[in-house]
Amino acid sequence: MIALVVVAGLLSGSGGAARADSHGPKPHASAAISVWFKRSARLWHTKRVAGAATFPVRTAVRALLDGPSAAESAAGVKTAVAPGTRLLSTSLSGGVATINFRQSFASPAPKKRIRMRLAQLTFTATQVPNVHSVSLEIMGSPVTSIGGVHVPAHMTRAHFARLLPAIVVHTPVIGAHVSPTVRVTGTSDVFEAAMVIKVLKFFTASCGTGCRGHFAVTISYHVGNAQAGSVVVTDTSGRGGPPPNIVRIPVRLSP
Repeated sequence: MIALVVVAGLLSGSGGAARADSHGPKPHASAAISVWFKRSARLWHTKRVAGAATFPVRTAVRALLDGPSAAESAAGVKTAVAPGTRLLSTSLSGGVATINFRQSFASPAPKKRIRMRLAQLTFTATQVPNVHSVSLEIMGSPVTSIGGVHVPAHMTRAHFARLLPAIVVHTPVIGAHVSPTVRVTGTSDVFEAAMVIKVLKFFTASCGTGCRGHFAVTISYHVGNAQAGSVVVTDTSGRGGPPPNIVRIPVRLSP
């Protein structure tokens, strides 16, 4: 059986029991914007905080152009978007977000990097509930290809689904200061969706084995003082070998 293991606080003295938790996060005055970068050749999810009144597509795309934070860069998070790329305009009609950049967004690069660039943009923009697809423009003109890579007229997440890792962690994000009870959420596509926390609590994702399901758990830990730590999310091979998929989130642990 394949299992998903979540471990908090890998430093000495940071053990932890865990339990399933169905309670959602409390609303905040500001909005959490999802931004997608890349890590180990796969899409990587992180968050930024923005004013709730700002236009979410424009805010999210600008956050994408700002690139990874220092903590994310130190953890191997990168972006396929060319440095200095400038956003000219965004508009929304009929569920399609039209995003217009200067020429640098279409700068030459290996095909894998260009596909990742398009995937980052599409996943970042389509987080908005009424945005179903993305239409890319360069200097006001629709784009059909970049460096030999076909650009669909209406890009959706399905076009780039293969760039998603098996496990995507939504919270916590890299560099987060976590409390002694930390909520871990995300999605996964692992065999049978079978999941376990520290071999203490069994649960399942909402879907598994060929489809992507959601998971949400809460881990409790104890440390004597504030220190660096990690939240590690993994499945297991079921054959005694190393887990095929490991996601490590460097965080700050609070006493």
